[in-house]
Amino acid sequence: MSIMNTTYPPLMRTDAESVTQVVARPAVRASVHSWGFWASLGWGLFALATAVFAIVVCAMVWMLAHQLRMPNDADAGFGALAGAIAPIAGSVVLVIAVKCRRQSLRDYFALNAVRWRDILLGLAALLAMIVMSEIAERLLGIDAGSKATATAYAQAKLAGALPMLLFGVLIVAPITEELMFRGFLHRGWRTSRLGVVGTIVLASALWAVLHQQYNAYGVFCVFVLGLVLGWIRQRSESTTPAIILHAINNLAATAFVIIQVEWLS
Repeated sequence: MSIMNTTYPPLMRTDAESVTQVVARPAVRASVHSWGFWASLGWGLFALATAVFAIVVCAMVWMLAHQLRMPNDADAGFGALAGAIAPIAGSVVLVIAVKCRRQSLRDYFALNAVRWRDILLGLAALLAMIVMSEIAERLLGIDAGSKATATAYAQAKLAGALPMLLFGVLIVAPITEELMFRGFLHRGWRTSRLGVVGTIVLASALWAVLHQQYNAYGVFCVFVLGLVLGWIRQRSESTTPAIILHAINNLAATAFVIIQVEWLS
């Protein structure tokens, strides 16, 4: 964890005891007592279960407001609402987990300062991934999920739920998903037998599996994006760049869909 931005009072004494205390202070600040592998996994599953429960609650409220009619895939308003509320509910569980460990949220989730070189490296990797994905789509004649995204956008627009959809995609998803996979799970797993590489791969795989709205190739692209975000998180010792890059990726994908739906269709 980076401690470069930590400032301390000026050294008033020059004896050996004072020097030792001041030098040792960063080490105390940098110490984060994380949950282990299984405990982190357990809290993560509990967070996912809470998110599912939040969706059920949203469905019940929706039914009460729509004459007990069950929501379906065509109900874009419900999808946008549940997609924004469920991840937030899951993140509350992670906050409780950190507080049960008596740790600072900022330190545990590694919400440290951003270094521009990390952002630029991440953008370069993100751009390379997008270009390679587009080339593969054209050569193989496959779709990574843009059609499904365009359909969701069009339905949300017709239902008047577009602001809620954009809020969930551009703000809620980047923050909550990165806090879970590159923040909480990365913190608890990288010191286990998995190691850093295993942590990045496993967290990316789990994250990709949750994106079932896409086809197999789309899920694979999400997995690769997870590897990029995990690498940046480990390199920078901060989850903040991963959140920013995730938001930029979603913004770029949304802009592409808007252009496709509003001007090219």
